[in-house]
Amino acid sequence: MSDRAEEILKEAGAYFTWQNVGGRGLSGHQHQAGTARMGNDPKTSVTNKYGQVHEIDNLFVADGSLCVTNGGFNPVLTIMALGYWVGGYIAKNWKGTNFR
Repeated sequence: MSDRAEEILKEAGAYFTWQNVGGRGLSGHQHQAGTARMGNDPKTSVTNKYGQVHEIDNLFVADGSLCVTNGGFNPVLTIMALGYWVGGYIAKNWKGTNFR
């Protein structure tokens, strides 16, 4: 996978790349995120501003998927805040049926 990533970077114009292929054991050097963009338009986003998936009633996302890009620091507090935001919306609006 690192070879493919290097290939993509070079095709995108990178002059220098380097690989640091991990070994066995746990890794803590990356933060997976960004697979479920928040937004108002279902054509350009997966969820609304409350983490509710546009196309599926009663399905919410409340994790790092909502963070399309991470800043230069550990995103754990942002992810916790998003979980609190989404959970608060669910708790306030839950009626045992769908939200729409």
